[in-house]
Amino acid sequence: MFADRAGAVQGGGRDVLLQCATMPEPVAPRFLADVYEAASRCNKCSLCQAVCPTYLVNPVEWETARGRVALIRDAIEGRLELRDIADGPLSTCLTCNNCIAACAPRVPTGDIVSRARQELHEQEGHPAGQTLVLRSVLPHPRMLALVHRLSRAAQVTGLHALARHSGVTRWLGAAGALMEHVGPLPARTAHHRARALPAAEGTPRGRVALFVCCYQNLAAPAATEAVMRVLLSSGFEVVVPRLGCSGLPAKSLGDRDAELDMARRNVERLRELAVDALVGDVTSCTGHVQRYGELLRHEPPLAAAAAAVASRTWRVAEFLLRAGLTAPLGPLRWRVAYDEPCSLPLGGDAREAPYRLLGSIPALQMRPLAETEMCCGGAGDYVRREPERSAAILARKLNNVAASGAEVLVTDNISCLIQLREGARRHAPGLRVMHLFEVLLASMESAQRRAPGRRPG
Repeated sequence: MFADRAGAVQGGGRDVLLQCATMPEPVAPRFLADVYEAASRCNKCSLCQAVCPTYLVNPVEWETARGRVALIRDAIEGRLELRDIADGPLSTCLTCNNCIAACAPRVPTGDIVSRARQELHEQEGHPAGQTLVLRSVLPHPRMLALVHRLSRAAQVTGLHALARHSGVTRWLGAAGALMEHVGPLPARTAHHRARALPAAEGTPRGRVALFVCCYQNLAAPAATEAVMRVLLSSGFEVVVPRLGCSGLPAKSLGDRDAELDMARRNVERLRELAVDALVGDVTSCTGHVQRYGELLRHEPPLAAAAAAVASRTWRVAEFLLRAGLTAPLGPLRWRVAYDEPCSLPLGGDAREAPYRLLGSIPALQMRPLAETEMCCGGAGDYVRREPERSAAILARKLNNVAASGAEVLVTDNISCLIQLREGARRHAPGLRVMHLFEVLLASMESAQRRAPGRRPG
């Protein structure tokens, strides 16, 4: 059934959209009643086409927000089944929600697609390997530490390189794709690095808990270390609680039970923590923690605690901008472009904070980046599920970076960081890709080198 509809859509999409436009009064939804009203707000204006990264590299109607939403609504109302659109409309969406910026009725396509994936798994069952990772590994800090030890052992013994060179990684599914994409893991995680940090400098200004993303902890711990050092240099004591995954991967992949379980576990660990704020240096994970109150609102034992955790959670760039960066900054004569993670809110200080922090660095040249808000194709395990689309989206991003003339590309989301570094390796070997706080730390160290009698910490 979907094959016929998809063929019509690829020819221009008029059949599907005309059918949706001329439908009678909506019927009672069979499922997904919580997003049905939002899906019904789509007015088929087509403005989402210009801002959808998947449509720009594969211009067929069901790659647009309006095409996906129309098909999901058809499934809700009984004209097709979710399994009919699982391969394509549901699988290729990045859930970046960039389409909301162009959408007058603000249809949250990413959230609608995520809920449709959850419903599909409820109907069809969850993939066994995905379930193992989401329910038995990611929620548990000890299991994540074990993953790091095993990976390091494979690297030291040469098994990691052998697996890559022999092609074995292609048979390992998501784990193999991660090995290929990330490469060798650093020897010391962010949790290890936290133990060797100095005390907060100057007059104490507060105590914050840093939410360490499980992915960044393993794959890019230097970025999290930079965050800790910048906070300490600005007078904040930093506590690093041992937490499992935020639950965002489970949301994106459609495992509602795993998402809720991870949220509950983290709320239980954070509810009694005596800190002034909870801050996170990964925009997507931090944004998901900020939704804990909404996510657990129907669970009386934890609803109030979840709302409290969410209300005191900040993206660290926004927190530091509001609190004030007190550490001296030295000059960096770099040409820099900032790539906005698509998980940032559409407006407000969270999106402006990185620019303002970078703008406070002496001698730094900011270069405008075309389509800076556009997803880079690195969300979650998209690289494994949709490698060709991911590569095409990434190439478009790197073409824009080259046109900007930047020599340093800055972001503050781990999926973006890893994806863009892979893009630089392929398309622009001279380009450095850095976390926002790695740049701030470099500026602080520049100032310290120029201060008589002072050395970097």
